[in-house]
Amino acid sequence: MTTITKCGDLQQALLVKSILAGSGIEAFVPDELTAQNAPPYMWATGGIRVQVEDDQVEAARKVLNSQIPS
Repeated sequence: MTTITKCGDLQQALLVKSILAGSGIEAFVPDELTAQNAPPYMWATGGIRVQVEDDQVEAARKVLNSQIPS
């Protein structure tokens, strides 16, 4: 698994996951439960990770670069 982005809140992480799913890329939010139960911990660790399988990294980054404005 490779972390392709870190998000500031759970809603943003789930949006990224949905955008990737809409493009046929399965994404995971391994910090989802922690973010729901202990949000301050997520801020201390740099954000909520969104991960994809290693062989999907390039495709996922292309999707995010085209879908999410900088």
